[in-house]
Amino acid sequence: MKRLLSLAVIAATAAALVIPALGVSAQSKSLEIALAGADQKTLDWFNKTAFPAFQQANPGVQLSVISTDWGQFDTVTAGWLTTGSGPDIVYLGSEYASTYGKLLADMSALNNWSDIKNFLPAALQTATYDGKLRGLPILMSPRPYYYRADLTKQGFKDFTPPVAFADEIQFVKDNTIAGPNGLIRQGFMDIGGSDFDGQEFIAYIWAAGGELYKADGSSAFDSAATAEAAQYMYDRDKAMFPTSTTAGLPTFEGTPLGSGLVVSGIFPLWNSPATTDKLWTNAIVIAPYPHGKNGKPLIQVFTDWLSVPAYSKNQDLAAKFLEFIGSKDNALALSSVAGYTPVRTDAWDVLNKDPVWSQLIALTQKYGRGFSDIRASAELRPLIIQQMNLFLTDQQDWATTAANLKSQYDAILKKNGYLK
Repeated sequence: MKRLLSLAVIAATAAALVIPALGVSAQSKSLEIALAGADQKTLDWFNKTAFPAFQQANPGVQLSVISTDWGQFDTVTAGWLTTGSGPDIVYLGSEYASTYGKLLADMSALNNWSDIKNFLPAALQTATYDGKLRGLPILMSPRPYYYRADLTKQGFKDFTPPVAFADEIQFVKDNTIAGPNGLIRQGFMDIGGSDFDGQEFIAYIWAAGGELYKADGSSAFDSAATAEAAQYMYDRDKAMFPTSTTAGLPTFEGTPLGSGLVVSGIFPLWNSPATTDKLWTNAIVIAPYPHGKNGKPLIQVFTDWLSVPAYSKNQDLAAKFLEFIGSKDNALALSSVAGYTPVRTDAWDVLNKDPVWSQLIALTQKYGRGFSDIRASAELRPLIIQQMNLFLTDQQDWATTAANLKSQYDAILKKNGYLK
């Protein structure tokens, strides 16, 4: 998953690293930290800046960092946690507490840390399993809708974002232009630049007033809300691609919103115009997702976190490191190095100086829903993609698709111990 956002407005803070007050005693003198998808710049920051600062407060501690590839993330992480051997701190995505929570250490002692009050409650919930903290959230990635309002008939000044599913479908239809060789302008593009995104589908189930699970823990893919969400994605797809042979947009350089070829979509800020671009003042509008008949608008929020496996013999030292890396100043420094958005609300005073970030944060606080409690996510993801693509391409009706999703996911849940 792509979770990192660019944060140019605080680039100057990269060199400013404040050492929190930490005890020098530790039962263990070594700590290995595993990060997911970290680039060389981030690894260098840990090795050359963060680690020496931590060691200054904890003399004699040996620290090392490794980076795992997102493509192999599930396999590698499952190997560590299920065999009981691996790094002392493991980077986890927003949805993994339910999958690995029982294999992680109880880090509830972090609740006694004075800074914990500054963490967004929804972010802390992402790192919670069975009512107990299992680590510390480090980044937030909100994914709202973005509209190039200046390209619409309403124009930027008079633009009102679509509210309901039906409104968005009509919007996409009105703002998609197809020529003899394919699309000339596309009314909507998802975060991956494709025609379907499984995480987005789950967001629409929530926006339709549904949930992924029933009270007994079984899947709710047979619910009316799921059917409404699926139909919305089907109708939106047909609004963009009138026939099965309609080709997509030609290859373009730069960001989708900056290209003038895409009228709305879900994008990370690193794949959007810089927040200093004039498009943000006279063209782009940020809004929550449209919703179903019995639902409400929302913005999907991904929160990644650092967990501590139960097998680690260095849990006390790991807790100290989490407090260290989670301090306000260090969170801002890491933000500028790796593109992280701090989950500390007291760090947002820096972000709020930028009008785009200020609006994004305000909308996230009002509409945000965390992408969490996705059980057996590594197996659910390909199942959703397979079955929904059959539905969206008219190879399978919804009744069959819903039945397959429910029966196969229930079997996965049972196999993984979520159902008796």
